[in-house]
Amino acid sequence: MRQKIFGKGTLEAPLAFRGVDEITASIGTPFQWADGEMLGGNWKPPVGGNRFYLLQLAFTLSPRGNIKVTSADFCISLSPQGESRALVFDAFPREQTVALNDSVTLGIGPDFKFGTTDMSVAKAETTIDVGTVIPVVHVEGLQESRLCWRYTVHAKYPLSGSRRMHAIISLPPEMKTALATFELTVNAEGRYGPIRVSTPQTEQSKLRYVVGSA
Repeated sequence: MRQKIFGKGTLEAPLAFRGVDEITASIGTPFQWADGEMLGGNWKPPVGGNRFYLLQLAFTLSPRGNIKVTSADFCISLSPQGESRALVFDAFPREQTVALNDSVTLGIGPDFKFGTTDMSVAKAETTIDVGTVIPVVHVEGLQESRLCWRYTVHAKYPLSGSRRMHAIISLPPEMKTALATFELTVNAEGRYGPIRVSTPQTEQSKLRYVVGSA
């Protein structure tokens, strides 16, 4: 059964892969909402005709034994159609250099950008409870066709378990849909040295997801 709110995708169930039988990494099924679904009656078509979609993404890391995950990169790439390009308009989490242990609630304003709802400038029209955000992370690629969340380990909290991310995708009016491809790369330290785990080439076809609606 496809676990999607809107649109199509080939990633129907979490895709799991292993690294030397010491780490299991999995990418969860994406969820998707269109701009009108996000903002309801407050939504007005933006100037220029671009359309916006909210993606909820997730991955899980399960190291075993004395394995310590040191970093994890999760990337989304949007394929062009001729000269037309879809872009990652905004993303959360974005820049975070210290661990947070308080629950975070996001707002999406009429400009289709994220803001925490305790900020007066957020002007939240719809909210998302993202729970507690712990690991140190930064992003690369805002307003580009490829964006990566780069997580690094925190001295107090291990980089394991599930991580959830949100991205707002902007499609130009001539693009009805955009093909998104996901990548997950994990670095860890084991008893016999460094371990690197990444999505197998043979599984890439299962990591494609259609953003938008035809």
